[in-house]
Amino acid sequence: MSPNTPPARPRLAGHVLARRHLVGEEERVILHDLRSGQLLQLGAREWVLVSAADGTRDVEGIVIAAAREGAHARVPAVQAFLAQLHAAGLLEAEDTGEDAARWEPAAGVPAAGVPAAGVPAPPARAEERDARERPLEVLPDFSLHCDGRGSCCRIYASILFDPEEAARARALRPDVLSGGARHERAFTPERGTWPCAASVVAMRDGRCAYLEGEGRCALHAIGGPEAKPLGCRTFPTSFVDDGESVRISVAVECACVLASAGRPGGAPLLDPRLRVRGDLDERIDVARLPDRPLVAPGATAARAELVAWSRRLAAAAPPPDVAAGLFALAAAVEAEGLTEGAIARFEQPGPLEPAALGPWLAALHGRAARRAREDAAWRGERDLARRATQWIAAATLALAEPDLLAALLLAPVPAPDRERFYLRAALHGHRLVGALPLSLALRDRAARLVVARALPVITAGAGADDPACAEPIALVEAMLRGHGLDAYAVEMAGAR
Repeated sequence: MSPNTPPARPRLAGHVLARRHLVGEEERVILHDLRSGQLLQLGAREWVLVSAADGTRDVEGIVIAAAREGAHARVPAVQAFLAQLHAAGLLEAEDTGEDAARWEPAAGVPAAGVPAAGVPAPPARAEERDARERPLEVLPDFSLHCDGRGSCCRIYASILFDPEEAARARALRPDVLSGGARHERAFTPERGTWPCAASVVAMRDGRCAYLEGEGRCALHAIGGPEAKPLGCRTFPTSFVDDGESVRISVAVECACVLASAGRPGGAPLLDPRLRVRGDLDERIDVARLPDRPLVAPGATAARAELVAWSRRLAAAAPPPDVAAGLFALAAAVEAEGLTEGAIARFEQPGPLEPAALGPWLAALHGRAARRAREDAAWRGERDLARRATQWIAAATLALAEPDLLAALLLAPVPAPDRERFYLRAALHGHRLVGALPLSLALRDRAARLVVARALPVITAGAGADDPACAEPIALVEAMLRGHGLDAYAVEMAGAR
């Protein structure tokens, strides 16, 4: 077969995410190409044709299957449509090997190969048995007070359900999107168009379809907290195995998280009866800290060294300006590695210079402005993700003015306690360790804090009264991770 010829039995590729959105009463399906970053908007009829291409049907079979769903089309037209998708790199054949096993499982989704209920698991290897005995180390002095306004249910691009969770949701609320017995009316596959371990619920104006108008979860209201998918029940808790313990921290991506900081009496991040990793639900995704994480461009450190240094940093006295401290720490780590001297630079940093921060803000503006233009083509005006992207683009554009940025950096930090908690949660959960070297991740987090300081002026000017605006740090964090804006930092890393 020519590489330009679509597969005989095509399916949507595993690097393509199909997400159903209802904007007002209009249904749109957006294809997100993870490789190119491109978006393609489909109408409801086109999506029926694409979803019928599940790798088991030829073109004639796709036409017949789509016709049963009321999407009538002629074979030549479907062949031309599939050829366009294939030319864009969105299709694959069933036997390409690009399947869900290539991808890391999302939180709350079983990994490939998990035995079915009642099937004995193979004997665990020695290192796996040791890992199951690692203690659970929960972020101290924190409990969560959820305000029930559904901010976190209105901002993420994907809310995952496993098959049992999706069936339960449709049984509890069969009226939602007329799902009832028809799974495909409320859900799309997590990836591609073939059956997989997880499905993604449709969004209505950027909100989970099961979110009630007043911000309450309909599944929780009817069936209690256990009726929600595991990812929702565990949010905003994060789990990282650092070789010594499983660090349990919190993602600072919801206004409720920051509003809970320093406020006792809330819900614990974890059932206190759970003591070791083996006590956790096996479906929970526990990330693993690399054996030799990157600490600076071209430089790594032993995992145990980073863990010990991170503990010392978390115990250090944070400076009045956490962003300035993070920038100073980044330079020190690049110059001398994971030393006590680097921590001392963090505790007593010099002023954060606009010339040093400016390129980071410019790169974030470029990414946010592009996303804002894309969102305007298909997201509704009430969509929180669309508005938040616009706010971030506006804030970073304003900070491109050197005098304005200098004035912001010289002004008193508006929420120092919030910034200190943000850093404490990140350090405890090893959330600064990832694809970027640590030194660049530190600068990235400093840039995020500065953008969050500028955001209230932008949202006030826009007349925004959304509860998510109450904690701008959380809004920036959710948008950068949940909508790919954090790729700006990867661009910065490549430019260095």
